Amino acid sequence: MKTSILILSCLAMITFPACEKEEGCDDCGGTILDGYLFNEVTVIDPELAIIEGYVEGACIRYKLDDDEVVQGTVKVVDDCCCDQ
Repeated sequence: MKTSILILSCLAMITFPACEKEEGCDDCGGTILDGYLFNEVTVIDPELAIIEGYVEGACIRYKLDDDEVVQGTVKVVDDCCCDQ
């Protein structure tokens, strides 16, 4: 009986998060496993202001190197990428 409950619990943990994924949010361009981080822009960084679509409230994808944003990796992505 305990084994059945454990199996059902494991299946529920795998199934429900998979169903929560938003439709149309497949174009984030990478994941944390690829080294990318996603954040909403709250303060405009003058060095990044040249990036098209880089405005307050936009969702960006980027990589860090020693706590510094790697300039060539910053890209504005769909807002749903920051919600994952």
